Amino acid sequence: MRYIIRSIKYFIYFTLLLVVMLTALRLLHMTGDATDIPSMFKDGYNSLLYIALMFAGVSAIYPLVAFAKMKALVAGDDAEASKTVKEYMDGRGYLLEKEDAESMSFRLRSTGGRILKMMEDRIIFERTFSGYVVKGLRKDVVRIIHGVEAKARQE
Repeated sequence: MRYIIRSIKYFIYFTLLLVVMLTALRLLHMTGDATDIPSMFKDGYNSLLYIALMFAGVSAIYPLVAFAKMKALVAGDDAEASKTVKEYMDGRGYLLEKEDAESMSFRLRSTGGRILKMMEDRIIFERTFSGYVVKGLRKDVVRIIHGVEAKARQE
């Protein structure tokens, strides 16, 4: 279900980006004499259908690519590792949302950052034998894993 919701979010996001770009082009008079959709696109309104189908395809695939689950090697007992993760995440602007014996969940503090990430800013740390499995947006997960591992090595 989460996958479908993410796909729909990305479809809406891509569509809004298209609307903003077309509006900007029109307001900056970069579309020439074209004032409406049929004159802006070769196939008129059919072009919008083709663009929507392309966005639907990309939106269906994007959650597979954009979200990741990776392992972070954090040495030490549970208390030390948890303290290292919490300190690092606090320094990166994340707030501890939920914590139990096996996992920690973090969200961005800033509302603007959360909106830009379409409320998909949650990073989840699940405890394993040698560290954590980190889940979230791929680029954030990679950046956070490198940072947490470096912080753990310094300590």
